[in-house]
Amino acid sequence: MTPWAWAVRRRRAAGSGERGYVAIMVGLLLTVLLSFCAFAVDVGNWYFTGQRAQRAADAAALGGVPYLPGDTASAYTTARDLAARNEFAIGTDTTVTPKVDGRPTRLRVTVSRTVKNQFGWMLGLDQTTITRSSVADYAGPVPMGSPCNGYGDDPYPDGHRSSNCNGTGQFWANVGSPQAPKSNGDAYQNSMSSNTDFDVNGYFYSVTVTKPVASLTIEAFDPALIAVGDKCDTNLSGADSLPAARTVVPDPATRYKAGATSGVCTGDVRFGGTGEVATQFTVRSPSVNQWDPLSYPTITGCQTTYAGFNGNLGNALDKTSGSFNATVADNFRQWKQLCKITGGVTPGTYLIQVKTNGVGNDAASGHNRFSLRAYTESSSGDDGVAVAGYAKMAMYGNTPAGTSKFYLAKVPSGARGQLFTVRLFDIGDGATLGSTVKVLPPSEVGSSFSGCTGSGVQNGALTDCTINVSSAYNGQWQQVSVPIPTDYSCNDSSAVGCWLRLEFYYGAGSSPADTTSWTANVAGDPVRLVE
Repeated sequence: MTPWAWAVRRRRAAGSGERGYVAIMVGLLLTVLLSFCAFAVDVGNWYFTGQRAQRAADAAALGGVPYLPGDTASAYTTARDLAARNEFAIGTDTTVTPKVDGRPTRLRVTVSRTVKNQFGWMLGLDQTTITRSSVADYAGPVPMGSPCNGYGDDPYPDGHRSSNCNGTGQFWANVGSPQAPKSNGDAYQNSMSSNTDFDVNGYFYSVTVTKPVASLTIEAFDPALIAVGDKCDTNLSGADSLPAARTVVPDPATRYKAGATSGVCTGDVRFGGTGEVATQFTVRSPSVNQWDPLSYPTITGCQTTYAGFNGNLGNALDKTSGSFNATVADNFRQWKQLCKITGGVTPGTYLIQVKTNGVGNDAASGHNRFSLRAYTESSSGDDGVAVAGYAKMAMYGNTPAGTSKFYLAKVPSGARGQLFTVRLFDIGDGATLGSTVKVLPPSEVGSSFSGCTGSGVQNGALTDCTINVSSAYNGQWQQVSVPIPTDYSCNDSSAVGCWLRLEFYYGAGSSPADTTSWTANVAGDPVRLVE
């Protein structure tokens, strides 16, 4: 064999070996590439399932959270139902786990589904669990005025006042009649065409029950407008000197006492008009839509209308007098039952609606002042009940000169970084030089807010959230905007935690007998995803 032939043969042999090497490498790489292609199919399925799971978790959290904090069971049930409607029903391969997330108004829903892999078994992955979570927060109507089971003064607690009622301030709830002048302090009940603030539905008060109880009793103190004047110096002559045997109460000397310093002076007042002011109280059961008070169903047997009275109480309260009025005697300065719910009461929010228009003589003019309370069969149950103003309120204070602090509104820790706004109407009555009104943070947070601004009579920056009050505020709205700090942290789990307060300082020589209207809100969507 020639050297040339030998070289050609050697080169051919080498080429044949390389071709075999390439074939082997291509086969190996093709296996890997096919594995990755198959894996990509499973990854796409994971991504698609994750998207669907996130949508289901979002819908479940948003739908369930409005039931919080009062009705956890309904929040969980609704969340599971909405997840199922979004094709994530609980089953062998799917779990839906709702839970309260740290704060009583936050709901976390975790949705998990285990999917079978089409090609993942090639890499030892027969199945994969996809999990997505969503957290929603609910800011319902801002509770106002009271963190405890009573709203307003309680001269006769009878052992029913909860342990967290200290420091609620001295005041009475107020409801005006359609003809009562708006300038007298009740912004929402004067029905004149020029009053754009008029609310035909009156006022609502929330009764929040936080734990199951056997029964719930709801009462009003002095529910009828029985005229005694702002300072209880009208129509009461001789009433407190009546012997107990001639009255329906055991203590006429104190209960029928005249004067603003009396602890039972509600200050019911007539302004004129014709006829008497009637007041209707309606108790409503919980609703899914907490922003629509009329969606709360009326409880059967829990609607009562109280007729007003303007006359000589010394005779009307005397059983031996020919002018004795049994209805007046039964209602005057006494607790009256509005509703009693028995047979087990589940957690939730009930409403008390109070109105004067359309229930009697709308031509009468006056302000009816009263208190509300709700209690259970035990003191421990009472501590789990709170009665508060619902979104807006009118109150009457006939406190002496000096400093008085009132619970303004409950602003949960979830409101950090948002804007709280309170509007105050007619806060100048009885004020003298040096009188002030100040918005205070919750007692567990600090002593003052910063960055507050005013709009109305006093505009611009407000040092320490304080406004200087004078007669210029009579019949006028004043708005105070409070930036909630980004590091705001209050005690959501405490009945008195997270309550902003309003401090009234009446200067020396003042004699306040003031009806004011308040409304408050936290800016932003009431239901929102936060995670």
